[in-house]
Amino acid sequence: MPADIDVFTFIFINPLIMKRKLKIVLILITLSLSGIIIFQLYWSVNAYQVNKKNFDTNVDMAMQQALDSCKKDYFDSIRVVMVKRLSTPGTIIKIDTLHEADTIHKQLSIRISLPHSWLGEPFHITSNALDFYGTKINHRATLPELITETSFYVPFLMNQLTLLWGMSDISAHDDQIKAYVKAHSNIPQDSIFAHHQIVKSGMYELPPNYRQADSLKLHRYFTTTLDKMNIRAGFNLLFSEKGTPAGSPSMRYAETNDYPYDYHGFVFLDHSIFNHLHTRAVFSNPQYAIIKGMMITLVLSALLVLFTIYCFYYIIKTINQQKALGELKDDFINNMTHELKTPIATITVAIEGLQKFNALNDPEKTQRYLQTSRNELAKLNELVGKVLDVAAFERDKITLLKEKIQVDTLMNELITAERAKAGETAIITYNNRDQVDYIAADKLHFGNAILNVLDNAVKYSNEPADIKIDVYRDGNMIVFSVSDKGMGIPAAHLGRIFEKFHRVPTGNVHNVKGTGLGLSYVKYIAEAHGGHVAVKSEVNTGSQFMISIPM
Repeated sequence: MPADIDVFTFIFINPLIMKRKLKIVLILITLSLSGIIIFQLYWSVNAYQVNKKNFDTNVDMAMQQALDSCKKDYFDSIRVVMVKRLSTPGTIIKIDTLHEADTIHKQLSIRISLPHSWLGEPFHITSNALDFYGTKINHRATLPELITETSFYVPFLMNQLTLLWGMSDISAHDDQIKAYVKAHSNIPQDSIFAHHQIVKSGMYELPPNYRQADSLKLHRYFTTTLDKMNIRAGFNLLFSEKGTPAGSPSMRYAETNDYPYDYHGFVFLDHSIFNHLHTRAVFSNPQYAIIKGMMITLVLSALLVLFTIYCFYYIIKTINQQKALGELKDDFINNMTHELKTPIATITVAIEGLQKFNALNDPEKTQRYLQTSRNELAKLNELVGKVLDVAAFERDKITLLKEKIQVDTLMNELITAERAKAGETAIITYNNRDQVDYIAADKLHFGNAILNVLDNAVKYSNEPADIKIDVYRDGNMIVFSVSDKGMGIPAAHLGRIFEKFHRVPTGNVHNVKGTGLGLSYVKYIAEAHGGHVAVKSEVNTGSQFMISIPM
């Protein structure tokens, strides 16, 4: 009884425990994988937020640099114009002495102080910085004309008048300036107004082509700066006259002709006389640019998740394979138990007959019992031999001893042996259709492979089994085909019938004896000869096994 309990525990309780453990493992793996995926998603979202902040910061910085570059270009243009104007005649004006007694002359002479030369030498400007809207513009000049107490250098006069009246109030003093300023003696009197305009505009009036808003240049600088920051995304520059909202960066530029000193450029202006405009960049798809910037990180994260999923899949697959192997092992043990019990029981009965029924005094009966025992021992020996053969070819320790074999002789021997085992339950027909004479094979192992296929054909066929053996050529191969009209093999199992221990499931019914090792042995022997084995089968129609070896 204890032995029966142990067998019951091994066969039934142990698989239940394994199934329960497998379920727990699957739950833990699923939870772990879900946690890893959730963590990766959380980390990716945080990384996106960080990259978005960096993107915004870099875009603001790029706009700042683009505006600064435009500002620099603008003032570089101003320097060129000023240097040209400083080197041309007409930058020195003389005060009309006829008007020195005028009230306006006295008023201005007292309130402004302009440099001049006292010794009759040329007037030199070695270094001077003009303040142009908060930007120092350095220049050097040597004037060919003498500067007297009544002649003045236009830029300095302009600066003094600007400080005196204010930039926007110069137009209100046109009459006073006309009364105060007079051209050179070599310039006609009707040019006074023209020189008045020089004073009025000073060095700060640019040609019309400089007064055009250069939005393309800002776009180009902005694009170049973004490229240096590895930001590549489509955008549009939008400009507004509503001023800069409170708290926003003062990316502003002047774009108006309402005042004579206004100019068009993309600079930072903070003077109250200008209409402040601001520009902003609108990206068509900033999310794409942000994600593209973190693409390597996302790809590595996805690969990590996929690799983890694959590892878990491989673990589950391995567990299932081990589980299936365990089931095959249990099925093999059950089949071996039935296979071993039958000859053992038969031998036991024969021995008991000899002992208890006085069979020793009956030579004929004694001989019959001994022959039965001999047959069953032969079956045991064959069974053990198959197991040992499988163990041997599992370790690749089977050595083939190939020899020249006459095909018809071999097949007749195998058919005779099978008929002896099957008796009248099998009808076997043989046809060597291509008259194949000889093959090079290991007679023992190749013959056992053919016998295994014949045994299966008999076992899985209804009585009487109708078996047909054909031998023919197929290219450079010799094919041994064994066909039956038995129960057939389900399509779901055709791909596994050559696996070790695998048998077509029949539940716990063992009406067909077998170990699940025969066909795996057949496949091994065929491949060891440089050939292969194939099968065709339909349920309730029959099966056909084809063993092919080289000629």
